[in-house]
Amino acid sequence: MARKAILEGGKRDEIIAAAAQLFFTEGYENTSVRKVLEKVGGEVGMFYHYFKSKEELFDVVVDRFFRQFAVDFEKLMASVQSPEDFIAVFLPFYETSMEKYRMVEGNMHWTIRFALHDRTVLSLIPFVEEYLRRIGYRGKYPLDIAAAKLLADISAAIHSESFSGMDDARKKLLLMQLLRDNIG
Repeated sequence: MARKAILEGGKRDEIIAAAAQLFFTEGYENTSVRKVLEKVGGEVGMFYHYFKSKEELFDVVVDRFFRQFAVDFEKLMASVQSPEDFIAVFLPFYETSMEKYRMVEGNMHWTIRFALHDRTVLSLIPFVEEYLRRIGYRGKYPLDIAAAKLLADISAAIHSESFSGMDDARKKLLLMQLLRDNIG
């Protein structure tokens, strides 16, 4: 029998909120469907009315976490026309995003921090691809690989100890060099 379409809100949102809290604090492996249901006072059948699996629930939790992040980044990237513009909008966006993330992080389990970081980079690829397309990228890598490589290099830099100790001018110079190295 086909499943009915489920609207947003109600018990479904309660399950998502409870799962987010458990995933973030206890990690994916230590969060069971039963634990989530205990928090919302629900039964197993109710869970499967809304979700096919714990994996699907986790994906929904992560999607909600990133929804506004992606909207904000897309708006910023729409105005970017040059490498200098890219750095000028990317660095403050990253720093603001990290502040928001630190507020959520609290007791976040390392597995979730890793998954969110990975998902962050993946979620930005289409916007960086569009930027590369807009500036006429003609490098040696296919567009999607160039965007992923650029983001991976920037991510490695901004998560390094040495980067956090740099002043803003040095950070911008380093990011510009990474950008030039990746886009030619």
